[in-house]
Amino acid sequence: MVNSTDQEPDRKLSQKTRILLLALALSTVGSLAIGLFGAEEAAKYLVLDNGLKVFLLEKRNVPLVNVAAAVGLGSKDETAETSGLVHVLEHSILFRGTETRSGSEISRDIRRHGAYFNAHTGQDLAFFEISVPASASDFALGNQKEILFHLRITQEELDTEKEIILEEFRQLEDDPFKYATSLVYQNLFRGHPYANPLIGDPEVIKNLTVENIAALYGRYFVPANCALAVVGDFSLEEMEEKVRRVFGDVKGEPLSPLKFEPAKPPEKAVDMDVEMDVQKAYLVIAAQAPDFNNPEQYAMDVLTEVLGRGVNPLLYSALNQGPRKLVETIMTAYQSHKYGGAFLAFLTLDPKKLGMAKREAVNYLRRAREGYFSPEDILGEQQMFAFDHLGSAKNQIKYNAYQSQERGLSIAVSLAQFMILREGRAESNYLENIDRVKSGDLRKTAGKYLGRANYVMVSIIPKKTK
Repeated sequence: MVNSTDQEPDRKLSQKTRILLLALALSTVGSLAIGLFGAEEAAKYLVLDNGLKVFLLEKRNVPLVNVAAAVGLGSKDETAETSGLVHVLEHSILFRGTETRSGSEISRDIRRHGAYFNAHTGQDLAFFEISVPASASDFALGNQKEILFHLRITQEELDTEKEIILEEFRQLEDDPFKYATSLVYQNLFRGHPYANPLIGDPEVIKNLTVENIAALYGRYFVPANCALAVVGDFSLEEMEEKVRRVFGDVKGEPLSPLKFEPAKPPEKAVDMDVEMDVQKAYLVIAAQAPDFNNPEQYAMDVLTEVLGRGVNPLLYSALNQGPRKLVETIMTAYQSHKYGGAFLAFLTLDPKKLGMAKREAVNYLRRAREGYFSPEDILGEQQMFAFDHLGSAKNQIKYNAYQSQERGLSIAVSLAQFMILREGRAESNYLENIDRVKSGDLRKTAGKYLGRANYVMVSIIPKKTK
């Protein structure tokens, strides 16, 4: 299944990639900064002899063990001839067999251990995750090792999985925001590998063979291209011994990941309308944004919260001033990838107001570099009546960050993601960087990324009646 959280207007969107990245609390990827994890929560980073990167975090508030693996393989690594291959491989690993167990046997064992089991495909990475009662940690580790490094699939099984994925295409075309966002990415990153659709090309998928799958699997599913995060109710020393015992004998050649150029902004604006069987209009507006390792990501996180999230989103207010109501709902998101990022605004509205809403929304976003975000931006008596958008956004981000610490599996996924995508040192933790953001940083970031004229807009509109 594709990583739908990357392309849906969900409340978790702007946090999924960064706020849940509790690994950004690392002063280096191997040592834990004080302040985010409690004193009772021990943590350790290690690299096995075969190159597998591992992060262990004791979290004993819930008797669960969460194991997340990230593989340095995503839709960006595909070509026109292999479009969708990563998605098919992810499905095959999750639902089909290994060298020792069939897919149905794996499903049986998952149910027997009361486990949650899932996988996702993204632009940069593929994720495989499992959550089990703490007493079943040995099973969780062994299961992940087996599916990651010992896949075996027949052409018959592959053909069955292909039919399931082709059904996902039909479901995508029935989801206005997902479909629109897929088109947005294809245009926002035109000419760059991030334009490759997560779900793939149905014609390519129809013709995939087991040999295609085996070639991709053999190249990328090696320990040196993977990261493993284990979070939960365990002794750090005992878990390290288990991980070394289970994964230490996995063989694999060193892998030099492909390098890509940073994504460039579109050469011109794109405004596309697509008819679907809907009653209202669904509009996605996008602009390129900072990449995963860019320090401007913190200001963009806060700006995203200010513009279209939280208790008083500025973009919503701008489009619904006084008696004028141009939109029904607005949600903004910021997705950071290794070689680029995307700022996304999701709007629902009356189709008759679509043209005006587009103009007004883009005009407001382009002028955000001139905005007042804090009472400190205003002089005189009006300062005491000004709403503190900056402070409110920071508080909401902190609340989401602390709340996310209760979700062990989310932490594990984020840690695994961090270990592969992070370049260099994390100079301070995420919340410290958020605290440092000032109004001037928001204006500077808005000017750099939202002040351009080359927005990408995709509208899903009702079918015209004959």
